[in-house]
Amino acid sequence: MKVIQDLDNPLAEDRRLVIRMYQVEKGIYFPTGVKFAFQYLLLKDNKWIEVARVDNYEHDPRKTGSHVHKLGTSEVEFKEITPEEAEEYIINLAEGVIKKLELGEIGYG
Repeated sequence: MKVIQDLDNPLAEDRRLVIRMYQVEKGIYFPTGVKFAFQYLLLKDNKWIEVARVDNYEHDPRKTGSHVHKLGTSEVEFKEITPEEAEEYIINLAEGVIKKLELGEIGYG
């Protein structure tokens, strides 16, 4: 596995976007040969919590592909998304989740 990108990008004092991409052997889980994760973090009560993440890591042996994790739910949503689309998508999704968190519609931890 070869690192393509490994960034921890501060978006604000209390928000970070972590991007990891690796060149891997092409196969059933990684048909393009790229393994990726885009993780949006929020500083809450002095702890970084994951608000949202999109990745194509192995999740379910019966289903492959990119999928989305969101704070407040244990289920993932399988979604066709490329690394090029993932950054804008995860930022917009996370900001919506944070609004729900601020309104008390979902909890954390």
